[in-house]
Amino acid sequence: MNVKAEGYDNSLHQGAVVEQGSRFAYYGRLILDNVIPILGVFLIWEIYARFFTESQALFPTFTATLKETGRQIAKGLYLKDIGWSLYRIFASMAFGIVIGTFFGLILGYIKAAERWLIPVFQFFISIPGVAVFPIAILWFGLGEKTILGVLAFEASITIAFNTWTGVRSIPLALVNAARSMGMKGFHLYWKILVPAALPMIVTGYRLGFSRAWRVLVAGEMVSAAGYGLGFRIFHAQEFMATELMFAGVVTIGILGLLIERLLLKTIEAYTVERWGMVR
Repeated sequence: MNVKAEGYDNSLHQGAVVEQGSRFAYYGRLILDNVIPILGVFLIWEIYARFFTESQALFPTFTATLKETGRQIAKGLYLKDIGWSLYRIFASMAFGIVIGTFFGLILGYIKAAERWLIPVFQFFISIPGVAVFPIAILWFGLGEKTILGVLAFEASITIAFNTWTGVRSIPLALVNAARSMGMKGFHLYWKILVPAALPMIVTGYRLGFSRAWRVLVAGEMVSAAGYGLGFRIFHAQEFMATELMFAGVVTIGILGLLIERLLLKTIEAYTVERWGMVR
């Protein structure tokens, strides 16, 4: 009896070790696949700026930009800019995910709602979020409400549209089979509709983040928020601080890549790929 228990414990330990090793391998491969191409871009940037540009005051080298980034971090203000930008994107995405997923499921399941509301969603999704900022500033003034509201609107519209597409792409035979086994209401949503539509839902999260991230930078530039990467780039442009401008652009790209490839891709790996929805 003790031998069996010891063997069972050993098998559990070995399984945990294998799972931990596969997790490390996954993150290692993910970092390797994304870091090497970016380093190649930075190397080309350094060579071109150092040897083929007439004025490094207008196009600084990557090393000069990196040094400027270090100086700004040492001052402490740059970390506040990063913190404020991340707060705005995550706060707005949280709202957009909840509202967008809910309305997307409703639109995909209720035919009357789909018939009346899809044209409205298609109308709004074709409007760039940057175009909404002047109206939002007129209504709410310069402040966090304007930025968060426009970002949440941009993300929720994109997520709702992709969620609706995912629900509509579910085979009708699958839904009818679930209903024939007595599933309905919340259980039909949670057990059938959400897992089957999950690939498009997660894609909607990634697209919603991409659109909201772009709008965030533009919004921080026009709304004079005081803090934020977009505000810092626009403020540096007034003083011809090109190294700081490039530092802000590089930081925006790196943060966007980290969130999209590490956070959102990990969510996809642990849901869609793990459940066998995609290969």
